[in-house]
Amino acid sequence: MKTMWPELVEAMPAKAKMPGAMEAMKPMFPTLSPKLLPQMMPRVMPTMVERIKDIVPMPGYMAAQMPELLPRVMDNLMPHMLSDVVPLITDDLIAYLKNGQGAKEPTPVG
Repeated sequence: MKTMWPELVEAMPAKAKMPGAMEAMKPMFPTLSPKLLPQMMPRVMPTMVERIKDIVPMPGYMAAQMPELLPRVMDNLMPHMLSDVVPLITDDLIAYLKNGQGAKEPTPVG
């Protein structure tokens, strides 16, 4: 998801893109995400398909099926994994909205 911030932000409702809106809504992300993501997914799905094709080696027949299969897979997975994913991406999304870049990765200790 972090590689798709421009597409995800573009797919968000206008109110969510207002300065400071995301920080104010941060405590509500676990509740809002299940409502917003189904509306956003059709708009970001073409990008998601291409990013997955770039990352995951697959035969041509499988790549050809991705546009049809991935939306169905995401419809089944997202309700079960959102509560785990949202806390992982929230700070990065807010950082992206503030400065056009995601949050910096933490420096490894040791």
